[in-house]
Amino acid sequence: MIIFLYAFRKVVPWLGRIGTAKHWMDFHIICGVSAPVIIAFHASFKFNNIAGVAFWIMLAVALSGIAGRYLYAQIPQSLNAAKTSFQELESNEDALSEALRHQSIYSEEKLARIFAMPSAEQVRKSSTLGTLWTMIVLDTKRPFQIAAMRREASSFGRVVISVGGLLSTGNHEVERIVALVRRKASLSKRILFLDRAERVFHLWHVIHRPFSYAFAVLALFHIVNAIRLGYF
Repeated sequence: MIIFLYAFRKVVPWLGRIGTAKHWMDFHIICGVSAPVIIAFHASFKFNNIAGVAFWIMLAVALSGIAGRYLYAQIPQSLNAAKTSFQELESNEDALSEALRHQSIYSEEKLARIFAMPSAEQVRKSSTLGTLWTMIVLDTKRPFQIAAMRREASSFGRVVISVGGLLSTGNHEVERIVALVRRKASLSKRILFLDRAERVFHLWHVIHRPFSYAFAVLALFHIVNAIRLGYF
């Protein structure tokens, strides 16, 4: 039931004054991910009857919650601030582009491959799941693209120390450029998917909430039934 405190804080004034929305959501996700594990042990890994239904529903809630947290990080926290946020993102992206033009280690072609993304038209026409999948793929590829950048500009010894470029090489100039590239790629992706991410996030609520409420109903039914049969 602790999971539902995140929803209650929006209607209970004193809960809303405790902590920040981000920390509440992180706590909510930890509880949500832990719930299927707790249910599994509670049911002795016998997923039949109500316990089985509750387990699979809660697993769906946990997975959708992780996707929701990812989307939550992609959009402005206030939809009223969307336009301002978009302008700030574009301004920051321009500043990073200017900073990268003054570096001499990597060619523009090399950087262009890292910043390659679908066109705005492709994003607009993509489905909801297609949009989410594309965003995840871009974020998953980026660490490996950054690792390739580090390997290209580093000696064999530094490549070994940095675990193939996945960790810092210790070369301050290379790491400065890597930090700029990482920030610019992230900003470019957020700008491209800002509108679609908001729409997917709203649709996600439609899917996530019914599963959560169904789990609450099953849990209460299970508790009442256990008490009625004399297990407490």
